[in-house]
Amino acid sequence: MGHIKEKAILLILIIYLCLKIVFTIANNILLMNIMTPLLFGSMIFYLIWDIKSVYIRTEKNRKLYISMFIISCIHLIIYFCSGFHFGFVKSPYGHNVISILENICIQIIPIISIELARFIVVKRNKNNKSLLFIVTILFTLVEINYSIIGDVILNKEELFKYICSRVLPLFETEFLCTYLTLNASYVLPLIYRISIKLNILPPTLPNTNWFLIGTSSILSPILVYFYFRYEFNKSNNVNNERNLVKKSGFSAVTGLLVIFICFMLGLFRYEPISILSNSMAPFFEKGDVIIYEKIGESELHNIKENTVIVYSIDNISIAHRVVNRIEENGEVYYQTKGDNNDFADTNLVTTTQIKGKYLFKIKYLGFPSIWLYNYLHS
Repeated sequence: MGHIKEKAILLILIIYLCLKIVFTIANNILLMNIMTPLLFGSMIFYLIWDIKSVYIRTEKNRKLYISMFIISCIHLIIYFCSGFHFGFVKSPYGHNVISILENICIQIIPIISIELARFIVVKRNKNNKSLLFIVTILFTLVEINYSIIGDVILNKEELFKYICSRVLPLFETEFLCTYLTLNASYVLPLIYRISIKLNILPPTLPNTNWFLIGTSSILSPILVYFYFRYEFNKSNNVNNERNLVKKSGFSAVTGLLVIFICFMLGLFRYEPISILSNSMAPFFEKGDVIIYEKIGESELHNIKENTVIVYSIDNISIAHRVVNRIEENGEVYYQTKGDNNDFADTNLVTTTQIKGKYLFKIKYLGFPSIWLYNYLHS
């Protein structure tokens, strides 16, 4: 890499990364929040004069930018609509004028600066794949939130959740942005990344769990990559017939993935759980996945004996058979028992704890989740 400016960019990012880690260890968040917008804001003015002939006003580029804008809008709509299923919570971000400006400085300015820096480095070294890989990793390390790592690193389960919902999506996003910059300009990554950060503006946010955040954040960059890969190939006249077949296959796979994720999240009437014990053997056994059906309010109060129900105690799902229905003071309770257990369960099950009733099982499909569960809780 023969350009002084590119070396300066990488040096500044490395110094920033070191300072970020030091400030995080020292728990000096205030100094970090002051340094970040100042440094990246200065980088923007430093880099902007080196951006030449980037926004080429051609029909092709306008279509790409409009496509990215539409994709980003769809992503935001799906994200906020998920709140109607999972509920909404108060946003952790402040919403007075000063807080909004502060959030923009801390969240948006670094994105603009990094994408301008990425553009200069990538465009001047587009044939140096090793350098592009190293630079992308550096951008990723710069943007990781190290302040939370100290809280989760000693807890396997929380560390796993953090990696799946935050770190892996960030790696994917950085590689996607490098790919988009390599084939277009910094505009596409900016539209995509800034749209994700718009969640700092609304006063309420969807009360989503880590699994939903992780799956959507991992899936989104993959889908965007394949879509723009098709568009770039089409614009370069690369075998349009083959691209059409790939696009059709991509659309089908995307639809199936979305349906599968919605199913795993319990957005449908049916939901899966993995069986962790042999308490119901041989009806179903450890390692099986069972599918249960959610039931309505009226059916909750009239479950018949011998029905296998799924209920929750302390956020743990249990699937046992109803052996007795008890009604006291207008309230309905159910006594349950595992088929392989000698005695009935000690605690009665209330209607508010019941999630649904058993439909069928899939043998052995639950073992990967069991192995992961045992590892995280060992």
